[in-house]
Amino acid sequence: MAPTDAPAFRPLTESDLAGAVALSTEAGWNQTADDWRLMLGFGQGIGVEASDGRLVASALTLPFGGRFAWIAMVLVTADWRRRGLATDLLRRCMARAGDAGLIAGLDATEAGRAVYRPLGFEDVYSLGRWRAERPRGMAATGGDVRPMTAADLDAVAALDRAAFGADRRHLLAAFLERADGRAFIALRDGGVTGYVLTRDGRVARYIGPLMATDEAGAVSLLDHVLAEAGQPMMIDLADHHGDLRGRLETSGFTRERGYTRMLLGRGEPLDDPARIFAIAGPEFG
Repeated sequence: MAPTDAPAFRPLTESDLAGAVALSTEAGWNQTADDWRLMLGFGQGIGVEASDGRLVASALTLPFGGRFAWIAMVLVTADWRRRGLATDLLRRCMARAGDAGLIAGLDATEAGRAVYRPLGFEDVYSLGRWRAERPRGMAATGGDVRPMTAADLDAVAALDRAAFGADRRHLLAAFLERADGRAFIALRDGGVTGYVLTRDGRVARYIGPLMATDEAGAVSLLDHVLAEAGQPMMIDLADHHGDLRGRLETSGFTRERGYTRMLLGRGEPLDDPARIFAIAGPEFG
């Protein structure tokens, strides 16, 4: 197949799972088939198919709560790059969000930010990708923290909705099923004041989202995750939370790259940066 073949745009479905995983694996990203299945289940995907039936590009729009839509997984395989496909897919996602009356958002890499700003995306706050191949376990410290169970989902979802800016209980429930006991909630006076979820990724276990009403609670939640660390881990931490950066450095994490949370036509956050310590992932918002 020659890369000069005309691209065919079409909706993505779960039947595209293998091709979608191949795209994110080629890019070196952390998503698994479970991540793609979840995104395709509640999002709207656009794919580009070559004449031989191969999926060569993708993009997703993930709607949240009738307020905003997250643009994710904009990927183009190597021999189809530099043909404008990524920008075309991005514009289609922007139009889909706009037609639905939703604000488009995304987490941009440092290179991607230069592409998105001329399209009308504005900076909201910065994030850092931190990773450790062999994290040093931390002794669980301070606060009333215990493992999260399915019975906690309503309370956790209510806390999350107030901080994230939209309901995503379905997402939290899916992550909890994959947490293998490594999800925790923080409590005060019988109420939930924070939570952290983890899940397996293709190359590292992902920590996030991590949300708390204060920095001390967030540190305690992170300590509980790291108390039994024994495999590669990564986390996308909001840069304005310095205490957690120090905790990660002590545990052997290094900052790999930066991201910028961006919204189309809006520089003010839709979420609450004071309570968002680590995101659910650039693909999930």
